[in-house]
Amino acid sequence: MKRNSVLAHQSVKRDRKKGVLVFKRTLGQLGFGLIKMFLFLLCLGALSVGLISGYHFLSSAQWLRVQSIVVTGVEDSMKGSVINLSGITDEDSLLSVDMAAVKRNIEEHPWIKAASVTRDFPRTLHIEVHHEEPIAVVLLDRMYLMDREGILFKDIGKNDPVDFPIITGLSAGDEGMSEHLRRVASFLTTYYLASAASPARELSEIHVEKAGALSVYFNKLPFKACFGRDNFARKIDSLGRIIKHLRDTHRLHRTRSIDMDYRDRGVVAFTDRVV
Repeated sequence: MKRNSVLAHQSVKRDRKKGVLVFKRTLGQLGFGLIKMFLFLLCLGALSVGLISGYHFLSSAQWLRVQSIVVTGVEDSMKGSVINLSGITDEDSLLSVDMAAVKRNIEEHPWIKAASVTRDFPRTLHIEVHHEEPIAVVLLDRMYLMDREGILFKDIGKNDPVDFPIITGLSAGDEGMSEHLRRVASFLTTYYLASAASPARELSEIHVEKAGALSVYFNKLPFKACFGRDNFARKIDSLGRIIKHLRDTHRLHRTRSIDMDYRDRGVVAFTDRVV
């Protein structure tokens, strides 16, 4: 019994030594890992400080100051306005220019549809501008200019051009107004491209009916033309042929209206009868 007690005691001592060794080894590995982590963070911090210092140095470098701003896409008379809107001065570094802010500032101009800004190191900034192109005047609570996508991009000022067809029949806040304006824009684009149509300058007014159908009036023609809501290319082409026929038969002056909203024909209403 005494021998067994001694052996058990020695076994416990060995287990204790083994446990201490394992603890010391674990503690050493943990300490080594912490040292490696500390060194990594130290290097990362030093690198960040170096990059920030380098950025500040380059941002203040004279040879990176904006020397030239090249503006394309607009007339010369508007280039100065674009540069002023950009907010850039010759004290700014090309590297530190906030490109998104410059783009946003320029696009606040009502006559500028979109702008793109690029750097050309070491000292040139390029600004490409896309100018708004109005195709109609829309009469709502005020008069607005509309672009080729059916978007109202500004209300009309005293110096704005107004020699465009006028769009009537809509009210501010009308349900579906955006859809109606896109339909009008589609009609106008199709009309301007159609070789068989009357000259575009003859368009006077486009009236949007409650259901969205379009009735068109002309400057030099005595009638209105009803185009419905779709298939404008075919209807415009047919209208051109009908107008030619009416001229050739000397009946154009008697025409009151032409309804093109039929599948295969147009219905002409004269002052005294309908054909």
